[in-house]
Amino acid sequence: MIVLKTVAANIRNNSALCFKTVLLYFIICLFGYQLFANNDSNDIELKHTFGIKGAWQRVLSINESIRLEMLNTQKAKNLKLEAKLSFLPEVNLSAIYIHLDKPSTIDLIQDRAGFNQIQAGIGNNPPLSNILNIIGTPITILKQDSIFSALNIIYPLYTGNKRLMGAKIANVLAKDSHEALRLRELATFEELVGIYYAVILNKEILHSCMEIEQSAYIHYENAKKLNKLGQIARLELLAAESGLDKAKNATLAAKNALEISQLALDSILGSNQAIPISSLSFQTYILKNEQHYIDMTMQNYPALKIAANGRQIADYKRYIAFGNFMPKIAAFGSYMVTSSDQRFRQIMPNWLIGLNASWSIISPKGKFPQYQIAKIEQIHADTMESKAIKDMQLLIKKSYKQAIFKHEERENLASSIMLARENVRLQEKAFLQGISTSNEVNDARNALLSILVEQQRLAYEEIIYLAKLMALSGEIDEFFNIVEKY
Repeated sequence: MIVLKTVAANIRNNSALCFKTVLLYFIICLFGYQLFANNDSNDIELKHTFGIKGAWQRVLSINESIRLEMLNTQKAKNLKLEAKLSFLPEVNLSAIYIHLDKPSTIDLIQDRAGFNQIQAGIGNNPPLSNILNIIGTPITILKQDSIFSALNIIYPLYTGNKRLMGAKIANVLAKDSHEALRLRELATFEELVGIYYAVILNKEILHSCMEIEQSAYIHYENAKKLNKLGQIARLELLAAESGLDKAKNATLAAKNALEISQLALDSILGSNQAIPISSLSFQTYILKNEQHYIDMTMQNYPALKIAANGRQIADYKRYIAFGNFMPKIAAFGSYMVTSSDQRFRQIMPNWLIGLNASWSIISPKGKFPQYQIAKIEQIHADTMESKAIKDMQLLIKKSYKQAIFKHEERENLASSIMLARENVRLQEKAFLQGISTSNEVNDARNALLSILVEQQRLAYEEIIYLAKLMALSGEIDEFFNIVEKY
């Protein structure tokens, strides 16, 4: 009002000054509005709401463990390509420089003394003498310093099936890396569900504790009034105060648990303040029969496929070990590219091709023990696959039965909660009438809190078992359909 009066006075005194004042006042207000608006928007930006499905999409895009597995799939892909390239011939260009102690020569005259006598007996015969001089001069085959280069090709024709089995192993390892990625995703999904719903669980527990604390506070205030009127003893007032303090401690413990679980959720989602918007309450659902989940798990679960791949790899390794007993055959060729010694090149062919075969009869590498080890590894892989199948069947049956049990147990608590609430109401009413004690009121209130927490805990455990069941069977979308209908 003071500002408006000042503005009005300025209008009457000086219209120009009035316009400047109003304009300045408008700019200040606009700047202040923008400042507060920016602060509010920054506060909003720090908070991110996530449904469980949105949280899962977020984790898929930022989780470092999943990224590492993706890198492993790329590595396996390149190893697979490397194995395919092993079927190509090896082509290389080689060069060599040689320095000899003296030039390499060939003397055509075996008996130098007899040759000298022949030269002396010829006499004055220039043509014949020149011919003998040429014959008697040693021929230089290789200079003292020489450089050679050649293009070489080597192509293994038969390696005892080692290359073929190696390529098959690389192919299986590439598939294995994708299964390892899927397995990491499913494990991360179960971890996310546990962390995400732990925050919701702790929020609901905190809400229940605050409700009980409020009830304890009302009871304490009533006890103070009754004690002041002399209707109850001081002991009852102290009991009411003690119940209030215990309720406060329960609230503090619930708040601390919520903060810790919130830290875990913020970490896995990479957010400063992740706010879950899903609930522990969801509509009644009907699971398919147990055999359906067993069959889906046997068909889709990555751990079982990894075990099967391990058995297949062990079988290929046995073939590789057996290949050590087989001969090795290779084709080769070489083309002389350059030579600094033209005389040597004249007596050498320009190119050559051939076959090379080798068969190791006795070797210090322990071929037979290696083959025995490969057979043992194959038996071990078969046993591990069989054990994995049995373990997964047991796990899926356990998860299925636990999900149903937790669901039934949670629903059966509805009447107990109604009874506990009614008991608290009656005990409070009886206390006001002087026919109940503070301890009885506290016991009724604690019983209500215990049942509420138990119901919330059962709902959380039901969701955990549902997530495990759907992850094992590869039906994560079905999990989202169940828990997001609330």
